Amino acid sequence: MRNKNLWIILAALVLIAAVFAAALLMKPSPTTITGGQIEAATATDLATTVPAAEVQAYLLVTVGGVTYQPIPLQGEGEFSLTQGEGSMVNTIHVTPTSVWMAESTCDNQDCVDQGVVDLHTMDNRVLGNMIICLPHQVSLELYTAAEMEAIIASLEEAAP
Repeated sequence: MRNKNLWIILAALVLIAAVFAAALLMKPSPTTITGGQIEAATATDLATTVPAAEVQAYLLVTVGGVTYQPIPLQGEGEFSLTQGEGSMVNTIHVTPTSVWMAESTCDNQDCVDQGVVDLHTMDNRVLGNMIICLPHQVSLELYTAAEMEAIIASLEEAAP
């Protein structure tokens, strides 16, 4: 009886290890970002980013759990996030005060259907200042310049 329990525990541990390994292999990671310069951000990076006086809004992009440097929205344009072998693509359209998911290769298109987030309507949206693409693990967060300054200030206080 003891030997049987040991085999069951061993089989469960092997199954858990296999699921963990599969999750690590399946986790999407951005391979290319085109149309705009975007870099991974750390708390130190965010704390040293100083908002420009003429910028009204900032976009914070997170892909697969990695948060990138805040993007100051100073003009209108698009950029694409391409993950994996090019099978996962999100195209983001920005203006000086708004953001929306213009296109996505995900199956459900919920991120595209979430519409525009702008400084004047983000408080009235179900997701507030966010657009989320769950299949591609992409989230977009729109912040006012004052909100970004507050985030940066709190990070500066927390930095050693």
